[in-house]
Amino acid sequence: MDLKVGDEIELSEVVTTELTAQTWGSGSLPVYATPAMILLIERASVALLDGKLEEGTTSVGTKLNVSHLSATPLDQKVTCHCHLTEIDRKRLEFHVEITDASGRVGIGTHERFIVSSDSFVEKAKNKYN
Repeated sequence: MDLKVGDEIELSEVVTTELTAQTWGSGSLPVYATPAMILLIERASVALLDGKLEEGTTSVGTKLNVSHLSATPLDQKVTCHCHLTEIDRKRLEFHVEITDASGRVGIGTHERFIVSSDSFVEKAKNKYN
C-alpha cells in the first residue's frame, strides 16, 4: 500500500442540467444537487486511492458527514479538494472541501475501508442465501 496521510487530489466538474437538484429529485431548483456533490466526493477519494492499494483490494465508502453550504448555478465549475487525514489499519478518513468560483460550497469528512474485492462481493452475495 502506497498511501500516506497528507495525500491529496482535486477533482472538478461543471454543473450541467444532469447534476441539478431538479434532475436528481433532491429538490426543485436548477442548482447543483447535494447527491451530485456526494458523488463527486466519492469519485475524488477513489481517484486519490487509484494505483495505491494492494492487488486484489479496493475501498468502499462507509460514512459521509458533509454540509452543503452554498448553491451553485448551472454552467459553473465545482471542485472537490480531497485530503487523506487518517489511516487506521484498513480505515481511511478524508477531509473534503467543495468550492466554486465564489467560495466554499460544501465541507466535511468521508470514510472508506480497504477490503478484499473478491471476499466483499462473495459476502454480499451470501447475504441472501
